[in-house]
This record gives sequence, C-alpha cells and structure tokens, in this order.
Amino acid sequence: MLFLKHLQDTKLTPLALLDTAYIIVLLPLMLILKVPMLIFSFMVLVLLFFKKTPADKYLILFIFLMGLLALYLSLYGLFSFRGLSRLKLFLELLVYILIIVVSMQRLTREINFYLLLSPVLFLALSLFFFHSLMMLMYVIFEIFFLLWLILAHRMEGNMIESFRASMVMFMYSLPWVVVLFIFFPRISFEHADYGFKGENIQRMGHDGTMFLDSKALLVPSDRIVMEVGFDTEVPTSDKLYFRGSILYVDKKDYWEPLPAYMKRENKTDDPVVGETIEYKVTLYPTQKRWIYLLDMPVRIVNNSDMDKDLISTVKKPIKTPMHYTARSVLTPTFYDNLDQDTLDASISFDIKRNPKTYQEAQKIKNLYKEPDKKASALVKFFQNQSLTYSLKPKALDINNTADSFLFDKRLGYCVHFASSFVTMARMCGIPSRIVTGYKADQANSFNNYLAVKERDAHAWAELYIGQHWVRFETTSTASAIDKDTLEILGANNTFFNRVNLQLMYIKYQVETWILYYSHIRQLQLIQYAKENPRFVLLFVFSLLTLVLITFSITLYFRRPRCTHKVLCILEPLLKKLKKEGYIRQKDETMHQYFLRYMKEHPEKSALKEVDNCYELISYGGDTSSATMKQLKRMVKKSLSS
Repeated sequence: MLFLKHLQDTKLTPLALLDTAYIIVLLPLMLILKVPMLIFSFMVLVLLFFKKTPADKYLILFIFLMGLLALYLSLYGLFSFRGLSRLKLFLELLVYILIIVVSMQRLTREINFYLLLSPVLFLALSLFFFHSLMMLMYVIFEIFFLLWLILAHRMEGNMIESFRASMVMFMYSLPWVVVLFIFFPRISFEHADYGFKGENIQRMGHDGTMFLDSKALLVPSDRIVMEVGFDTEVPTSDKLYFRGSILYVDKKDYWEPLPAYMKRENKTDDPVVGETIEYKVTLYPTQKRWIYLLDMPVRIVNNSDMDKDLISTVKKPIKTPMHYTARSVLTPTFYDNLDQDTLDASISFDIKRNPKTYQEAQKIKNLYKEPDKKASALVKFFQNQSLTYSLKPKALDINNTADSFLFDKRLGYCVHFASSFVTMARMCGIPSRIVTGYKADQANSFNNYLAVKERDAHAWAELYIGQHWVRFETTSTASAIDKDTLEILGANNTFFNRVNLQLMYIKYQVETWILYYSHIRQLQLIQYAKENPRFVLLFVFSLLTLVLITFSITLYFRRPRCTHKVLCILEPLLKKLKKEGYIRQKDETMHQYFLRYMKEHPEKSALKEVDNCYELISYGGDTSSATMKQLKRMVKKSLSS
C-alpha cells in the first residue's frame, strides 16, 4: 500500500471528490461519445481547470447552447423515429443530455442532489454499452472507488482513513455478495429489449446461398462466431461439423436452397443413432436466421424450428448474442425418406455446362452400379486430379465451373471442391447436395471450451446412399496446399494464439457463470450439488477460505497505524523495543521512553541520536527534509545495532 503514503497529507474538497467520481464513471463512456461531444467535454474541463469562481448566467447559457450543438452534431442523421427506436442510440442520447446538465451545474460550483446522483446514473448507463469481463471488473472497481469517495467526504477528505474504512466494508460484504449471487432467486431478463430494436453488429453467417465467383464467402478472420462449452471433452476435429444451411439448386455461379414451394416438412421422427453429446452455444449476431448445431442434431433448440434436413432457424435474424443448449449425435450419416420433389432437385444438373466433368462421370457410372462404389470412385478421381487447396485461387470460368476447377485451374477452397463434387456425383447418378456451416478446429479448444472463428466457415457435400445422407469432406481430396494458404492457416498456431485461447476460456467461464448466470444455471448448480456431496464440501471449503481471506484483509486495515509523519518513521524502532519488552507507558514522553531504554542499554549510542533528532523535530520545529532524512538514517542504524 505504498501509494497510500502519497495521500497521507492529502485532503480533497467535496468538489474535488465529486470531480474524481465523475472521471472514474465517465472513462468507459468516453469510448462511445462522438467527436463533437468529446470536444464539448474537453471544453468544459478546460473551463473548470482555469475558472475558479462560479460561472455567471451568460456562461451557463453559452455552455447549454454549445452542448445542444454538440448533441446535434453527434447524432446528426440519426434523429429519426427509426434511429431512436434502437436502445443503445436512445441511451446514448440520455448520456449526452446528462453530460450537458452536469456540466452546467458543475460550473456553478454548487453541489446539489442531482450532481451527487449523476455518477451513479453514468455508471448504470455504461452497463448498457459494455457487457464483458473487463467491464465487470471495472464496475467492481467503480463501486469500491465511489464508496471510498463517499467515506472520504464523510471523513472530511481524509483519504487514507476513508480508504481503510472502505476496504473493511468491502471485505465484510464480499462473502455475503458471493452467497447472495449464487443462491438468491434469479430473474431472467434474457430476452428483454424494452421495446427497442436490436443492433447492427454482425459476424459472418450463412444465408442459404453459396457463390462460386468473386462473391464467394471467404473470411479468414479470427473473429469469434460461436463459443461452445461441452459437458464432456471437446470432440476431435473430424466430428466438429456445425450444420448451417442446405443447398440443392445449381444456379451456375451460385447454389441456393429448395424453392419455398418445395420446402420440406419439419424434422423427421426417425431417430439418429450414435454417440450423443450435450453442449451449450453462444452464437454472436450474424443478422441471419440460421443457428448452428453439430452434425447430426437430435433435439430442437428452444424457440427455433428444425426441418427435415436437420437445419435449424429462428423466426427473426439474430441481432444480439444468442445462448442455447443443444444435443447432437456425432455421426456423418442419417436416415431420410426422400420425397420425389427433393429427389429430383438432388439429381438435377445441366448436361451442357460441364462436358468434361460429365464425360468422366459417365465412365464411373458405367463402371459401377452401387452408389457407394461410385462415391468411392469419385473420391479417387478427385484425389488423382492434383487439386490444390488455396484460399487465393484464380477465378473460375463461371459458365462451366466444374470443368474449370477440375481440369484447368485446379485451385480452390471448400466451395469449389463441394460444388464440383456434388455436380459430378449427380452426373454419376447419386442424389447429392451441399451443406454450409462451420468446421471447427480442435486446436481452438481448451478443456471443454471451443472457439469457432469466421475462418472456420466451410462447405461440404452430402450424398444420398442407401436411404441415408452421408457426409463427404470434399476438401480432403486436395493433394496439396499452396504456400500462401499454409501461412494463413499456420498463423493460427502461434504461441500468442494459444495464450489468447486460454484467456478466452477464462472469459467464457466467467461470462457463463457470472454474466449469464441465469435461473436455469442456478437450478443446474443446485442439482449438481445435490448429486455430488464432494462438490458441496469443496464449495463450503472455498467459502470458508474466502471468509478467512477477507477477515485477514479486514484485520490488516483495522490495525492501529501511525498518524504522524515522524511517528511513521519511528514505528519500526518502537516495534523492536516492544519486542524486547520495553513498552511505552501511559503519559510517558518519547524522550523519557528512550532514556529508560538507554539507561539499561548504554551501548546503544544510535538511539541517543534518534532521540536528539526527535527532540529537534518535535520541539525545535525543524521539519526540513534534511532532518527527516537524518532521523530515518538513525532509526535504520538503531535497528541494525
């Protein structure tokens, strides 16, 4: 607590305490202020710094007009009913108005109720803009700091004593806060939007269309799209296929789903058999209706629909982080009783568009009768084409994309592999389609946590064999990866990325169990405690440890302390004498105390010099820095003698 020594002689006025509180609560809000309002705030700060007398009514009016101008310029173009219907914009307007009003009141140099209340309002408003681990820590700091300033005001500006008192109060309350947080009944505001619209924040998502030209979706970004927490360990990479949308119709330069009039019925009742896994997903805003589930989902997520292709959608585009629990069977196949319309769409192709591909497909078709053998031959054909996986491929001839990819360019990424594979499979007589979604990498996992990034966006093929849709990882047929792609993919395995992943895991756990600690999680925790007596013991032990730590910290800050600079210098020496059995008597002066000790220890000459310095300072009035330094030196000498 060395920094407290610098506050030893500091006593802040009520206005200075209030200004400090405003600085603390306004710091995060500075990040959302527009430039005109920042300039206005800076202008008010300059006025407060140089003008030490109350502002007259003309200056107050000037500040009011400048504030209105800053507000107008900051929100110019957004002053419409549609713009203000968004919660954050509305709150931003409130922040601006509050800043203007506080500035006007502060310039009068008079403290009223509204000026005292406003820091708390700023703190509350900032919670709407920032919802992260960092903000959680900062809010805890803000609450402590405001408590400190309130106590400092009550103690007439004594910063050290008020700090000690606030630490004691804070530590006393900590165990109670933890217990109440865990066990107090939760009220869910998960879907509360207060009548406002969502924001336009967007991560990459799928919209049921896959382009093959320059519009092809390729975002090698590390931005997180989903965070997934598994109940058990994270599955291997070959099982981390998150299903997005299904594409049936080849439109030459892009693929799209079945037409609306052919939309397949809802999820089949046929069970998917295999290894079942439970997991929780945090999906960040994609502005799309698709949600992502591991192949093959077996349970419909709450408030969503799942069709017969096991594709899940919600009714409205996802504009805020969405949290859902899911269950899937980790299998690459599932049974489907295909209707005639879907079968027709799954086998459709244009015979004239890719003649070379069609010619090779006919060879396979004539050579094998069984669909599975045709599929194996198809895979072997792709492997023999010397295809290179590249995130920077040359543009394909859009009039015959399969021919251009397989026989000319031979460079491409997932969309080109999947499109050509499905086209050729159909030419071989195998119903097939494209699945778009995310193929996560186990390397981006830590314990049971998995981060799914935009760069994990993927497309693969499904072939209808033996009344089952069977997944084919078409990019695995590539025989090489080009140098640039290797560098891009390799950048994901650096030491800093691993450290970042561990930090994200900590953040995810805190967000899961603190920021998003809902009624459901509370019930899950209580149920888990009922089934695991060891967990209860561990919890009680942790709580007792917390109480012990807070009690120790409380004792530390409640201990007597020197209140005078000279006594602080002498404190180590006084402790040493006390340990030797020499306790200063009541009404005994320091000089008498030292003399009593020196009478029995005449060899302690350094203590005589300490006594002389003390007398010089206390009674001679010499408080110069040189004398203080001399006293410190003598105290050190006495301690070592």
